[in-house]
Amino acid sequence: MTGTVGFFLALVAGLLVADRRQVTTVVVWPFVAIAAIQTWGIASGRGVSPPSTVDAWPGAIGYYVVQALILGLALAVAWQISLLRFGGAGRSRTTLAYLINGLLCTLVVSGFELDRPLLDPGSVAHHSSTGSPPVLGMAGIGLLVVAFLALGCVTLRRRRTARTA
Repeated sequence: MTGTVGFFLALVAGLLVADRRQVTTVVVWPFVAIAAIQTWGIASGRGVSPPSTVDAWPGAIGYYVVQALILGLALAVAWQISLLRFGGAGRSRTTLAYLINGLLCTLVVSGFELDRPLLDPGSVAHHSSTGSPPVLGMAGIGLLVVAFLALGCVTLRRRRTARTA
């Protein structure tokens, strides 16, 4: 869930907020809330992965490292979108970004609770012995990686063009 949410949080923050610090807060706070809800769900036995994924140390370290990597990718994507859109200056709509990201998080959590079989097939009924993430989460991580790489190429190309001009 956090990979997909991270992608959309980054998109909203990057498109609406010009200041890098504000972009960071607009992404981090909602992401931490969603990650906490997801972690609680897994720990309570309501996820595809078994509860030991998040509470059996030191084996749980991998889960938290993945969450940190997803957050890092989401921040990098948001910063790059903001830089490409505003160029370091512009009128931020931070409050609107917080509102949209808050609504987005609420909808995602509500969707998972109301229609769990559609968004998180296999949860509760079957715990994966390997603790593998659901398809939706992997798709979100894939989106973040592709967006990061594509935006990174565009940013590098713009900088190279600006230096030669």
